Amino acid sequence: MRTILERCETTLIRDRSSFIGIVLHATSKPLVEQYLKEIRKEYPKAKHYCYAYIIDNDKKCSDDGEPAKTAGRPLLELLEKKELNEVLLVVVRYFGGVLLGASRLMSTYLESGVQTINSADISLIENKYIYHMELSYSEFEELKFLSKRDAFSFENVIYDTKISVDVLIDESYVSNLVNEFPHAVIEMYGKKKVYKKEY
Repeated sequence: MRTILERCETTLIRDRSSFIGIVLHATSKPLVEQYLKEIRKEYPKAKHYCYAYIIDNDKKCSDDGEPAKTAGRPLLELLEKKELNEVLLVVVRYFGGVLLGASRLMSTYLESGVQTINSADISLIENKYIYHMELSYSEFEELKFLSKRDAFSFENVIYDTKISVDVLIDESYVSNLVNEFPHAVIEMYGKKKVYKKEY
């Protein structure tokens, strides 16, 4: 899956109406509600605040007073098509007095959403396994070398008589890790999401 970590905003003008697209990283429903409140305060005189979000299996969209399925639904389908997760996409509309009709309205909301997402930096979401290791100083030097070659990372390094470290790796690499360090203590701690910028 992919996500957007930093807020991005674009503006589209269509027949005197302004469509302000905003995309944000959202990891929970309370955070979505908080962002929506902040956006309403930021743009207090707007007519509509249409949105869609996907957070894992939780999906929702809102037309916020626009004709049914002309705003929220195309925004949600856009997020799904782009394979985005942990993302809130909002399009704020300042009504300019000209009715666009359902078809043009839908295409305009979609265009605003596409423009906003295309302007944002995309990051990959990787689910890593956390393995706690205790190993010698020489083994740790080897671990650092392997981390560059095999693109895994480590954190929480504690230097003592031995080195204690948490290693974040793909599940497929675990057997290699055990074979490379037969004398090390290796225990699984859990899973963690890692975000990596997509180039």
